[in-house]
Amino acid sequence: MKLWVFVISLTICCLAARTSGAEQVDFVFDDILEAGDLELPYKLNLGLSATAPTRVGVNALLDLREVQKIIPERLADNALVDGCGMQVTLNDLSILADEDTIALDSLLGITRFDCGRISRQDFRRGDELGSFSAQLSTVVSVELRDNCAYLKLPDLTLSGPESTKDRLLQENTLSEVKNLLLAAIDLVLSETPLCPELPAELASLDPIYEKGGPLEIGDGGLGVLLSGSIDVAPSTIIDMLLVLQREKVIPAPP
Repeated sequence: MKLWVFVISLTICCLAARTSGAEQVDFVFDDILEAGDLELPYKLNLGLSATAPTRVGVNALLDLREVQKIIPERLADNALVDGCGMQVTLNDLSILADEDTIALDSLLGITRFDCGRISRQDFRRGDELGSFSAQLSTVVSVELRDNCAYLKLPDLTLSGPESTKDRLLQENTLSEVKNLLLAAIDLVLSETPLCPELPAELASLDPIYEKGGPLEIGDGGLGVLLSGSIDVAPSTIIDMLLVLQREKVIPAPP
C-alpha cells in the first residue's frame, strides 16, 4: 500500500470537517496521454481545499510540458494531409502557452500534384504541379465536456509567399488546405481528450470538474487547469475507509 493513499484518505476526511478556504494540500501523480500510437507522459497536480462541510474543492493542473516537447519532434516533416492531389507537411512546429492562451505556429510545406481518375472509385497521383511554403498561426482553446478537457482549434490563419499570392488566391489553394487541416486536426483532438484520472484506489472520490482552460506553467510551459469539487458526504468517506481496510492500513471489521 502506498503511503500517499493513506495520506489522501486522511486528508479528505479532515478537510470534510473544515470550511476555511485557507486549508489546502497538493499531490502529484504521473499519467499517460494516449494519442494514436503515441504514449505521452504528463503530470497531474491535484490541489484539495476546504470549501464547505460536505464538499472539498479540487484543482487539477495537467502539466503538459513533456507533451509540448515531444509532439513537435514526432510530427516534424510528417504529412498532415497526403491525398491524391495534395501533400501538406508540418515543419518547425511551435506550441507556446502565454497566461491563459495556447498559441500554435508552424511552417507548412505544400505540394500540388496532378490527380487522374483511373476507375469509378480510384485515383492516381501524377506529376508534381508545384510546391510552396505557408505560415500557419492559430490559438487553441479548451472545452470541458464529460469531465474531460478537449483541445479545440476554432480557426487558423494561413499566409503564403507574396510572390505567389495572386495565383494561390485564384486557385483557392490556401482555402482548400485550411479546410483539410481543420478537419484532420479536429478528428485527432476529438479522439484525444484529457481526462485526469486518480489512481484506482482513489476512484471513489470522483471529482466533478465545472470549468477548465489553458494555464501557462513557468515560462511558456503548457498546462490545462480544471476546477471543481469532490463530494465528501458520509458515503464517500466510508468508501475511503473500506479502501484502507482492504489494504490493511487500518484494522478490518471484526
